Amino acid sequence: MLLAKGRVDLRFAAIIGLVGLLILAIACGNNPAPGPVIDEAAPVPPAKAAPANALVPPAKPEAAAAPVPPAKPEAAVAPVLPANPEAADTYSIYNMGIFQEPSTRNYWNYFGGTGGDVWTAYVLDGIATTLYDYSHQRFDWVPLLADGFPSPLIKETIGGEQYWTAEVKLKKNAYWSDGEQITAADFVFVVDTALDMELGNNFYGVIDPDFLSHVEAVSPHVVKVYFYAEDPDGEPLSPGMSVWQFGLGFAPILPEHYWGPVVAQAKQAGDIASQQEALFSHIPENEPTANGFVSKRWEASAFVENVKAKNWWREGTKVFLYENGAYREDDPSDLYDVTYYGDAVGPISLEIEIGPHVDSEIFNVYSSQDAAILALQAGEIDYVFNPLGLERGLQNKIKSAPDLEIVTNPANKVRYLGFNTRKEPFNIKGFREAVATLIDKEFVTGTLLQGSAFPAYSMVPEGNGAWHNPDVARIGEGLNRTERLEQAVALLKRAGFTYDVEPQMSEDGNYVEVAGEGLRMPSGQLMPELEILAPSSGYDPMRSTFAIWIERWLNDAGIPTKAKLTGFGVIVDTLFSENVESDLDMWIMGWSLSLFPDYMEAYFHSRNIEDGVNWGGYSNPKFDALAKQFLNDDTIEASRTRVLEMQEFLAEDLPYVVLFTPELIDAYRPTKLRFPYTNALGGIEFINGLHRTVQID
Repeated sequence: MLLAKGRVDLRFAAIIGLVGLLILAIACGNNPAPGPVIDEAAPVPPAKAAPANALVPPAKPEAAAAPVPPAKPEAAVAPVLPANPEAADTYSIYNMGIFQEPSTRNYWNYFGGTGGDVWTAYVLDGIATTLYDYSHQRFDWVPLLADGFPSPLIKETIGGEQYWTAEVKLKKNAYWSDGEQITAADFVFVVDTALDMELGNNFYGVIDPDFLSHVEAVSPHVVKVYFYAEDPDGEPLSPGMSVWQFGLGFAPILPEHYWGPVVAQAKQAGDIASQQEALFSHIPENEPTANGFVSKRWEASAFVENVKAKNWWREGTKVFLYENGAYREDDPSDLYDVTYYGDAVGPISLEIEIGPHVDSEIFNVYSSQDAAILALQAGEIDYVFNPLGLERGLQNKIKSAPDLEIVTNPANKVRYLGFNTRKEPFNIKGFREAVATLIDKEFVTGTLLQGSAFPAYSMVPEGNGAWHNPDVARIGEGLNRTERLEQAVALLKRAGFTYDVEPQMSEDGNYVEVAGEGLRMPSGQLMPELEILAPSSGYDPMRSTFAIWIERWLNDAGIPTKAKLTGFGVIVDTLFSENVESDLDMWIMGWSLSLFPDYMEAYFHSRNIEDGVNWGGYSNPKFDALAKQFLNDDTIEASRTRVLEMQEFLAEDLPYVVLFTPELIDAYRPTKLRFPYTNALGGIEFINGLHRTVQID
């Protein structure tokens, strides 16, 4: 729950934190979608404002993020109903809206290539399965395909090499949608493919080649995992929670009988890069799935339709969460009735029956957020995925509709300004700190965005109370414009920058009286014009507003800067470009985050520069050491200590300037949709619209 002034209700955050830590501590004796994703209002990819002390002169109308002009609702997609009229009366459709084209229909590309955005995550959520999962609402760590928790890690010597090993049993009633049984061979196939083809991005996070040696199928329903006990230098290794329980345990499992021939052919394409391209470019047809839905139609720029899968082995399973922390599942086959985390007694806090309870789900693609909201108002759709947050004007539109409802929850997302630290001036900490000092987050979120976003300073959002560090450095908070400019200039000079003419604020602090001129970097070179890549106002007015004002504030300080507002795809292409080292300066993006915050290692450890998502090329041996220890931490207590330390380090060293988290708002039509619950960290959007449990009236 969010309070009126935009702060997280700490009672709710505390419940998440205490229950989450207790559950994990018991279980260990990622996000419903494993791993963070690019949030296209954002990455993804995961929950905050009062005006600043001094007023900033009003922006010219063209400088502010212009509201998107009202759009006519776009034509709704007419689903193909059963030919039998009686069947049509009972054919249920979950009509949803998205306002960005999904990047790919290929799960390998989504998880390991350039297709890893949040819009694609929504559409492909019905495909893969995993050994373990998070429960609804409370996010307990629970078995999914696994039949119980893994055996304890033991050290074994095999062929003269030492390994940490564990075994996991698999459920025997699990089938792909085409009727083929899901077995250990499917798990081994995906892991082998990721290791052999050196798949990066999220694959690199869950199938970590620096820790994982290999896996094997002991039998059709038992897998054994082998982690290295030493690194190449002979230093001891131990697979911590981020590597095992919340890493490999959340690796996607795909059908070998479908993808095996595709992978075999891709491996004939030449070098590793060519093999990956061949795999990622495959367009699946009639792909077997393991998560409740199969793809039916994919019309570019119009809609994606998935239909209920046959042989969905979880359908009809009843899940019970108890107030005492216990978790219970009743399997309709009676093969796997289980209880975890205590005795299933006393009051029940949540009861769910796993579906899907719909025959079809349609993701209608709209040209903008505004168009999607208008379609919701017009009754064309019943739910809008809204990872970007909602401007106050759009919120008011929804509130004015009598048949619509708004639900607000803590967000598990961050929006940030990133630096290409491979080159000057971004490789200089004093410069990054000066930029952070100039940015008035409270003014933008509180005054310009009218409280529809909240200033943020830590990489772990406040809503994720179990892992958030409230005591990180809050650079620039509470300063007026004069103080910001003076401190930024002092930081630059201390770092070796020089001015021909230093900038000065007016006596009343309302404008720059003397413009800065001739700023030179420590190398002696004149500061070039810097570029900030950011989404356009038509896509995300919040981030475009920040970009425009950051441009203004940096120019006030004599730092020549131009904000380039462009399409989301253009930014992603730049980040994945072979020329990223030279072409990239600064960029504004966002992440929708996983619950377990191993993403800080993924974003900022130097090992993730080449094949991961450390797009800024950040490399700091001290942070690398912290992150490496985190990868080895095998208890909740040790992991949490390291997560707090990493947040503090990043808030001071600033490879990103964390800007804000959006107010998380879900809008839907309650006269048509019955959700089993609406209050959870990340909201309905974070759990993919609850598409396997929603019921249609």
